Amino acid sequence: MSIWLLVLISFLHITIGGAFAFGFLFYICAEGSPSLTKIENNVLFTLLIGYSATLVISVGMAVYFYVFTTSDLYYWCFAIPWVLLILLLGYWVYILAKFNAF
Repeated sequence: MSIWLLVLISFLHITIGGAFAFGFLFYICAEGSPSLTKIENNVLFTLLIGYSATLVISVGMAVYFYVFTTSDLYYWCFAIPWVLLILLLGYWVYILAKFNAF
């Protein structure tokens, strides 16, 4: 893979992931969303900030491993944010299930 393809993939990774993060933040703050307790709000916000941070960290790690090491596994760095995304969406589903139960 050339460096320009890595730059393109990194740009798409940050753009799409960042759009999801901001869209999810606006959805949480919308009037039609369920009212959250302080703890639920703190957990969701922490997961969202962590997800956004790991987007940038994963791109930095991918570029570092591509440029400075001979490892061909640098593309696995793009999978790092998926763990926090799964936790974030799982917690949101839990909140929605709890909200719909009442």
